[in-house]
Amino acid sequence: MSLAGPGARPFWTLVGIRAAFWVGTALTLLWQRPNFSAVDRDLRLPSFRAYDAHTDLLFNAFSQWDAGWYLNIAENGYRGEQAAAFFPVYPAVVHAVAWVTGSTLVAGVLVSLVAAGIAAVVLARIARMLLGEAVARDTVLYVALYPVAFVFTSVFSDGLFLALAAGSVLAAMRQRPWLAGLLGGLAVGTRLIGLALLPALVILLWPERWSPRAVLRFAPLALLPAAVGLFALYLDRQLGNAWAFVDAQSEFWLRHTATLGPVGGFWEALEMGARGSLQVLRHLPRAAEIGLADEQGARNALHLLLLLAMLALTWVAWRRLGPAFGAYSLAYIAVVLSSPIDYFPLTSLPRFVIGDFPLFVALAAVTVERPRAREIVLIAFGAIAAVAAVGFSRHAWVA
Repeated sequence: MSLAGPGARPFWTLVGIRAAFWVGTALTLLWQRPNFSAVDRDLRLPSFRAYDAHTDLLFNAFSQWDAGWYLNIAENGYRGEQAAAFFPVYPAVVHAVAWVTGSTLVAGVLVSLVAAGIAAVVLARIARMLLGEAVARDTVLYVALYPVAFVFTSVFSDGLFLALAAGSVLAAMRQRPWLAGLLGGLAVGTRLIGLALLPALVILLWPERWSPRAVLRFAPLALLPAAVGLFALYLDRQLGNAWAFVDAQSEFWLRHTATLGPVGGFWEALEMGARGSLQVLRHLPRAAEIGLADEQGARNALHLLLLLAMLALTWVAWRRLGPAFGAYSLAYIAVVLSSPIDYFPLTSLPRFVIGDFPLFVALAAVTVERPRAREIVLIAFGAIAAVAAVGFSRHAWVA
């Protein structure tokens, strides 16, 4: 992919927008540095450095929360079962790039940003093939301005996952099964939720006429579950527990398998979201009395609204983009709903949205002929993104 031709415009659009938010947020840290409590300091992993005070300020702007885990894995490998919750492809790429940059922190941010830029190019090509240039343009803008897209300038795997997942789907659209399987396998090796690609890839690679040879088109899709198997084998050798990546979610990250799977997870989200809405309405007139439970209630209510918006856009994706894209979104949401946390069923949902890329194409398709709605979405995304970026840089849990 050339970064100089007109086809690279989505790359530079996303990179330019995210760089502006990144630098702007870093400058706000000059006025107020993050104030970690004693508990926060105990929970934080060892800090990582760039090159000097100025680059430390910039590259550490969003190096909060899970970024510390990815950095530790990239430098030290898997030293305990808690780290097994994070799949290996992203930290492996960061480790390799760090040989060039001389800093794991710098490598992590650059890998995230470049991967997100490549994802923008791939998404533009998918949207252009399906619905034309205007939808392709707006898809890139929505991804770039999405409120938690600050992870594209942090040490998070979301940018790389988005590039690999969208690349796998694009390869299947072009009837290149081996490339689709390889990229899909790497997506799963980046995040387990990549298994949601399977139904979409099967639909896209479905042959017009069946024959014994046509079945071989699906053979490369075995690379997706194989990625999980390879990671399990590695964990068995490294930690003595092949299922450490599963155990870590329940023992350390407090996730459980919902009864009835995604249906049970949806019910838990609905119940906690409704309860949270009542908490917000009850205490809104007395803001000074709002406590931690009310804050948690507000999060549950907002995350439920986000889930409902995702389901609505999934319907649009199915109708406007095709069954393959609707199937991916449904499978993706089902995986998310299947492992909730008791007190906060939809934890990290705003960040998970990034990987559900058909939703951004669907949103662009809905608003492309509605200028007022398009303007409202762009302004709202940009405004919330600025607040979210500053909050996250100060160690507030946003994503």
